[in-house]
Amino acid sequence: MQSEKLAGMGQVAASIAHELNNPLGVILLYAKLIEEDIDHNSEIYNDVKTISEQADRCKKIVSNLLNFARKNKPLFKKTDVYSLFENYLKVFSTPDITVNLKKEGNTTAEIDPDQLTHVITNMITNAVEAMPEGGKIDILVREEGKNISFSIADSGTGIKKENLEKIFEPFFTTKQIGKGTGLGLAVSYGIIKAHKGVIKVESNADPAKGPTGTKFTVILPKNLNAEPLKNQS
Repeated sequence: MQSEKLAGMGQVAASIAHELNNPLGVILLYAKLIEEDIDHNSEIYNDVKTISEQADRCKKIVSNLLNFARKNKPLFKKTDVYSLFENYLKVFSTPDITVNLKKEGNTTAEIDPDQLTHVITNMITNAVEAMPEGGKIDILVREEGKNISFSIADSGTGIKKENLEKIFEPFFTTKQIGKGTGLGLAVSYGIIKAHKGVIKVESNADPAKGPTGTKFTVILPKNLNAEPLKNQS
């Protein structure tokens, strides 16, 4: 059911994205030309710069829509999943947030490193945004028999129970307007499914029930010819 929903929403997203791409490109082009022709100290320059910045933001949203719609076929190759986290964290720098990265066993699997890095980036970004006052992120990458798993757990505000079943739906977001498109986790879900894997989430948003936070767990088969994994309740 979720896969069918993603496919239908993908077609709509692709149509919208293609319709928006050209006019946005024209707006950006002319805004840049105007920027070059006017006094950089003028009030009009700042207004035009704002137009450029917001149009550029719209272009990025359109790009996300197209990424969601395309569902590019993974280019599988043997990769150490742990190394993807190592590489990402080399350029990760966020004040007041501590990241703990651990590895257990052989974490090499046949995956698309670019697509999986997209998933990792999205999940860590969500974790950071859930901790505006700082906190910690615990990451565990490990071997589980014929599978590889990784979990990303944060000490953030958590996800309300009524929202947990919706978080992988396209365009669903609890963020403020302008802060997110609601496509990040939907795209991640599609990528993991294309890898024959599963993605699970646990969360607590009620301090009365214990420490708040969210934990995402992804399980992937090591081998390309494995049977697709299924979520277990």
